[in-house]
Amino acid sequence: MTVVRLNIPDQLTDSFFFEKKEVSVCPERYMEEGNFFAQEILFYNGGEGNDFPWETEEQAVREILAAWNEVQDVIKERFTLRDGSERLFMKRGIALFYMILFWSNSQPVVLNEWKRQMEDLSLKPVNIEERLSFIRDNPRLYHSYVQLAGLFQEQHKQFAKDRAMYHSNKNKK
Repeated sequence: MTVVRLNIPDQLTDSFFFEKKEVSVCPERYMEEGNFFAQEILFYNGGEGNDFPWETEEQAVREILAAWNEVQDVIKERFTLRDGSERLFMKRGIALFYMILFWSNSQPVVLNEWKRQMEDLSLKPVNIEERLSFIRDNPRLYHSYVQLAGLFQEQHKQFAKDRAMYHSNKNKK
């Protein structure tokens, strides 16, 4: 297991996720809590020779959905407890959503000016900018969790439809 200390690249500058300019990342454990966007940090810092998850989007989407299912259970529990601890887990869920959103479009996550980045994505939920802004602005609201769960479901459907069409067209040739 390799832990490296890297600067947050300009593409990932976002105070919602990163308070410091430098982080320690473990690329092998990119789905684990505290390693927000480890693969992108490595990629944007010139990491070469790696198989990045957005290059094998079908496998990456499966891994993200599995991680989301675990986080989702914790979020539900935290909202039930009403102890204010849900924010950290919502942040993790939001990070996972950015990953599924960009990776299912075969791209690394870009957080800097993320709303503008949405224009270039072909697979995305309806009204993504407004909905994701609401969730980011209100991570402690239960409705934000409901909205986030809906975004995951919509993105997964979009991706599944795209893959089905891709494989269908591939088989016709």
